[in-house]
Amino acid sequence: MELTVRQRKILALVVREYINAAAPVGSSAICQKYLEEVSAATVRNELAALEEQGFLTHPYTSAGRIPTDQGYRFYVDELMEAYRLTAREKNLVEQLQAALGRDLNSLMEETGRAVQSLSENYAAVVKTDDSLLDELTGRMRGVLAGARKESLHLSGLAKMFYEPEFADAQNIRRMMSLLDDKTEVMHLLDEHSGEETSVSIGAELHNEPLKDCSLVAKDFFCRGERAGALGILGPTRMRYGKITAAVDAIARTLDEIFAEL
Repeated sequence: MELTVRQRKILALVVREYINAAAPVGSSAICQKYLEEVSAATVRNELAALEEQGFLTHPYTSAGRIPTDQGYRFYVDELMEAYRLTAREKNLVEQLQAALGRDLNSLMEETGRAVQSLSENYAAVVKTDDSLLDELTGRMRGVLAGARKESLHLSGLAKMFYEPEFADAQNIRRMMSLLDDKTEVMHLLDEHSGEETSVSIGAELHNEPLKDCSLVAKDFFCRGERAGALGILGPTRMRYGKITAAVDAIARTLDEIFAEL
């Protein structure tokens, strides 16, 4: 769908403002902070046009707008600026190399901690194909004989539920019921991860309890074979630039770690 240059700029501003403040964004805020040369009436007209096209909506009687799934999708695909990890964030990723001499479970637990630290208040999900890794790597014998083929490491849920989107206790119960089912979570990760970092937003997850969530995920590999996947699950009001950069960096680091074994 074609948007004008001004509409693209206003949509990006609304998405960024809403991600940061978790409050509907009005025309006056946009004018005061970013577009002083444009009248509030003009911005209101553009917001209305963006809403009519499905990129924005407004809650109840609020004059401010919030992004829809379609708005976030367009932002991620067309408007999002590349994020560069800070020195501290890069150091968190590089610390995974220290787990080389330990068993697979220790490495995956350390990976989960790194993902969760970089994701701020979102949940980290890491899945591994233990049988494959045990077969291909001689040094990562952390999987005992008879253990199940796949493992799942899930962390950060408590922090995620402090986000305003999860104020509804019924919503939390529905999500917890889903996330307690490890088979369902592994299937979710398998369905929405790939060789490239993927972003699945709201309804794209095809799961009612997760309709207000997004998942950023990517596979990692061992000697050319898919060894697992990692992801960050959080509200659709997610810092997509930083999260995609974090998931990509950690997955590439795991590729490098397993390539050295």
